[in-house]
Amino acid sequence: MTRTVISPGVIRISLGPDDCRPFIPVPFSDEIGEYLLQTDCVFTPRPVYRLCGENGSGEVKQTANGEVVSFDAGKCLLIRESSSVTLRFSFPGFPVLTGLGAHEDGIFDYARKSELLYGHNMKIPIPFLLSSDGWGILIEAGCAMKYQGEDSAFTLELDAANTVSYLVIRGNGCADVLRRLSLLTGKPAMLPKWVFGYIQSKERYRSAEELLAVSREFRRRRLGLDCIVLDWMSWQDGCWGDKTPDPSRFPDIRALTEELHSLHVRLMVSVWPNTVKGRDCDEFAAAGLFLPGSRIYDAFSSEARDLYWQQCRRYWMDGGADALWCDSCEPITDPDWCGEEKRDPETRYRLITEASALRMNPENMNCYASRHLRGLRERWLRDYPDKRPVFLSRSGGPDSGSLGAILWSGDISARWDVLEKQVTEAVRVSCSGIPWWTLDIGGFFVGQKEPWFWRGDYPEGVADPAYRELYIRWFQFGAMLPVFRSHGTDTPREPWAFGAEESPEYTCLKETIALRYRLLPYLYSSAAQCCRDGLPMLRAMLTAFGKDAGLQSLSDQYMLGDALLVKPVTRSLEHGGGKTAVTLPEGGWYDLFSEKYFTGGQTVSMETPLNRFPVLVRAGSLLPLSSGILSADDLNAPLDELLVFSGSDGACVFYDDDGDGMEYLCGRFLRFSMRWEEKSASLFFGNAEGTFPADFDIPVRLIAPDGKTETRGTHYTGESLSVSFRC
Repeated sequence: MTRTVISPGVIRISLGPDDCRPFIPVPFSDEIGEYLLQTDCVFTPRPVYRLCGENGSGEVKQTANGEVVSFDAGKCLLIRESSSVTLRFSFPGFPVLTGLGAHEDGIFDYARKSELLYGHNMKIPIPFLLSSDGWGILIEAGCAMKYQGEDSAFTLELDAANTVSYLVIRGNGCADVLRRLSLLTGKPAMLPKWVFGYIQSKERYRSAEELLAVSREFRRRRLGLDCIVLDWMSWQDGCWGDKTPDPSRFPDIRALTEELHSLHVRLMVSVWPNTVKGRDCDEFAAAGLFLPGSRIYDAFSSEARDLYWQQCRRYWMDGGADALWCDSCEPITDPDWCGEEKRDPETRYRLITEASALRMNPENMNCYASRHLRGLRERWLRDYPDKRPVFLSRSGGPDSGSLGAILWSGDISARWDVLEKQVTEAVRVSCSGIPWWTLDIGGFFVGQKEPWFWRGDYPEGVADPAYRELYIRWFQFGAMLPVFRSHGTDTPREPWAFGAEESPEYTCLKETIALRYRLLPYLYSSAAQCCRDGLPMLRAMLTAFGKDAGLQSLSDQYMLGDALLVKPVTRSLEHGGGKTAVTLPEGGWYDLFSEKYFTGGQTVSMETPLNRFPVLVRAGSLLPLSSGILSADDLNAPLDELLVFSGSDGACVFYDDDGDGMEYLCGRFLRFSMRWEEKSASLFFGNAEGTFPADFDIPVRLIAPDGKTETRGTHYTGESLSVSFRC
């Protein structure tokens, strides 16, 4: 056993089979006492088989993941031996244990629960566990795992590892642990400003002209939009996964992107790791760079990653696309993503891990997405240094944020119980150290079909008022996530599909988009803060208010940045959704919409008609806002207004830059501190950092707990200054 101090508060333990004969417990303690103890480690030999050769020419099958090439079973040869590893730990007390990535069941506290960590359509395995007692553990392994929580103990079973290492992180609370985690996995990469606007997607837009027509309609209706997404089938019929566009529907990619850009709209295009026919398939087959018994490219091979990137460049990237949607990068889910009945968890785990292990080293099967994303990022930065990499990915690892990857929760169904679970998933994903996350607003599957996962409650889609209500609540939730994106099948997703311009539903969607753009300066500053210190901008209550034990188990509300408390509405109006209970931490809080003041340390019931949902501002917050913009490009000044919510001292750091490109890393940015002093009723601006110009007016509006407001105009030139108020 090797014990290494990596940095203050971070210890790595490395173990091999010889360290377990017998195993000597490994304690972790500080000045407070022992907080974690490894009690056991068992290595058990296991064989590794590999699919060698392919019988037949391969049959193209239509699956829920699209068209795949299926081969008759080739020979499965025993190629070597590995080990399964069991790690056991205990700890004092009964803290909340959370993290472990994204899954399906909306579990927040794993103290007495189980979880299976393997890649699947709706599962992102992150082998990091966070304790509300201020410690975390990151297993440095890429294999599938089983987690089991018990009273003051937990066990991890690793499917395949020759040796094992893990990092124990001790911090001053959960926020400090997550900051230290980001130093180990890589601090989040700054995304372009447009990513924090609204992203319109559906399954699917069928032509360049349809993409343009929808974008023009957003502009005609004066609805905010920053990106439109081209889902699958950009290729010719029968050529699933080929990155050569169908010339009859996408005749000129450069002309498409240039017109979209003239509308201040970016293009995200879906690319897949598997293909069945066409130029890309032929190139990989000729080079022998598919995983065995498949037509999935081998992302573990540098040569294969080079070829995949060349194919992405050939038409889409060289044609001006702005982001890649890396779909289905688990990448083997078909053995379970089928059938009428959902299998039990252990069977699902076995089906996927066995099929994957025949084609990939089982020690690394959970790393496919990370290798895929890293290959794309490295080559993007080399070939397009003036454009920040953006990837939307259905899977990833602890390093996904540092790769510029936005993870999402897969093909979820349109139901109220799923919406409720997705709130918990969002909160828990942030506790897993994942900074950029989103979901399919409205649920991907809206109706019901034969497969077990196609289980929405609304076969009539937007024609059903009940679905429109669910969608609006989901839309409001999505607007308060790091990335705001609508997507799904079965029914349209454009705002005007939900009603005429004067309808309540359309009005709600329009107002929610407008709210997102009003908050854009705050969101971009919060994203920059996340990239500086590693703390995700979406924060669980135990992360933001870790010293309040009464808040630690809450997973139905969260902080978005330092200032905003969000409580999504997850019940229909018929079932009580017209009132929503919000648990307020100590201090003062304001309703963002009405500016009504609430005293903290209590649970309040807020009126939540269809056009309202709880967003509260912490007293002492300084909220930079925009006014009337419809895209990130419309921001002519870094901010149009600053709201000061008095009642407590407060501070924030404002950030702006060009919105894209990498020059911010060389100092081309604007950053300055703002501080509110309650006693003197004074606002202080610090000196500007960076070379980005600072010369603009800032209208400042002070909001007091008694409802009084006061407005001051100031001009900021990058020099420190103060503004006094009478209140």
